[in-house]
Amino acid sequence: MRKRVAFVRNKYYTDSGMDYVFERLHDEFDKRNILLFLADNLFAGFPFEAPDCGYAVFWDKDAALARALERAGIRLFNSAETTELCDDKEKTFAALAGKIELPETVIAPLVYDVSSGEDENFLNAVEKQIAYPAVVKECVGSQGRQVYLAENRTELAALHTKLAHVQHLFQRFVSGKCAGSDIRVYVVGKKAVGAVERLNTTDFRSNVFLGGKVSKIPLSDELKKKAETIASILNLDYGSADFICEKGEYVFIEANSSAYMKNAEANGIPLAELFAEYVAEVVNES
Repeated sequence: MRKRVAFVRNKYYTDSGMDYVFERLHDEFDKRNILLFLADNLFAGFPFEAPDCGYAVFWDKDAALARALERAGIRLFNSAETTELCDDKEKTFAALAGKIELPETVIAPLVYDVSSGEDENFLNAVEKQIAYPAVVKECVGSQGRQVYLAENRTELAALHTKLAHVQHLFQRFVSGKCAGSDIRVYVVGKKAVGAVERLNTTDFRSNVFLGGKVSKIPLSDELKKKAETIASILNLDYGSADFICEKGEYVFIEANSSAYMKNAEANGIPLAELFAEYVAEVVNES
């Protein structure tokens, strides 16, 4: 009898990149005599109606759902804890602090929704620690849409006010090859398996969603070691670690527990094959 693995994705958000991931993984799992089936109509609750399987590829950011699946005895790739750590930038940095070098970062203090977030003393502290331009990020977001740039105090204050009731942080602008450049290292089973460079000449954000172009680059020993250290700390079954090369040093920026595959595979990095083989080894051991 074929083993069954659920592909859990958010029921409210789908796009061609996510469709590609499911289709590629479905084909690779099929080669290994495993049925990967789509599960996108799930929600956490007590009691919880779990899908009929012992394993799931978790391609969502719904931590409550991830925990419900784990309580039901389903082994997730990635775990609920890993998903939470990667999805929330403050949690990512808290987990990595003191273990790898991080860019200077200030976490905005909590402002209740009945309170004002205007605080000149706090902004003075941000300016003292982080020079302009300063990167402002919502702690939870994707595809660069919740990342902003402040060139001066007026813009910094405006962003802080706009995000007063949204958890956010301020970060030193790490300067790479161009304003919108970074390096993404893909990880499978906590091992670095390939790297690409993303360049965007029209925006300070390198995301492909915002116009970034992708090309494969060699995976250096230094980059491999840093990415695998991060993957080990975050317990990544699959995902990526993003860096910016600044003056010859790779500076960590963020991690992703559901990095899309299409552009990497178009550049010769067989992510679906490698990930399916990793999951199949775990599934077939049971």
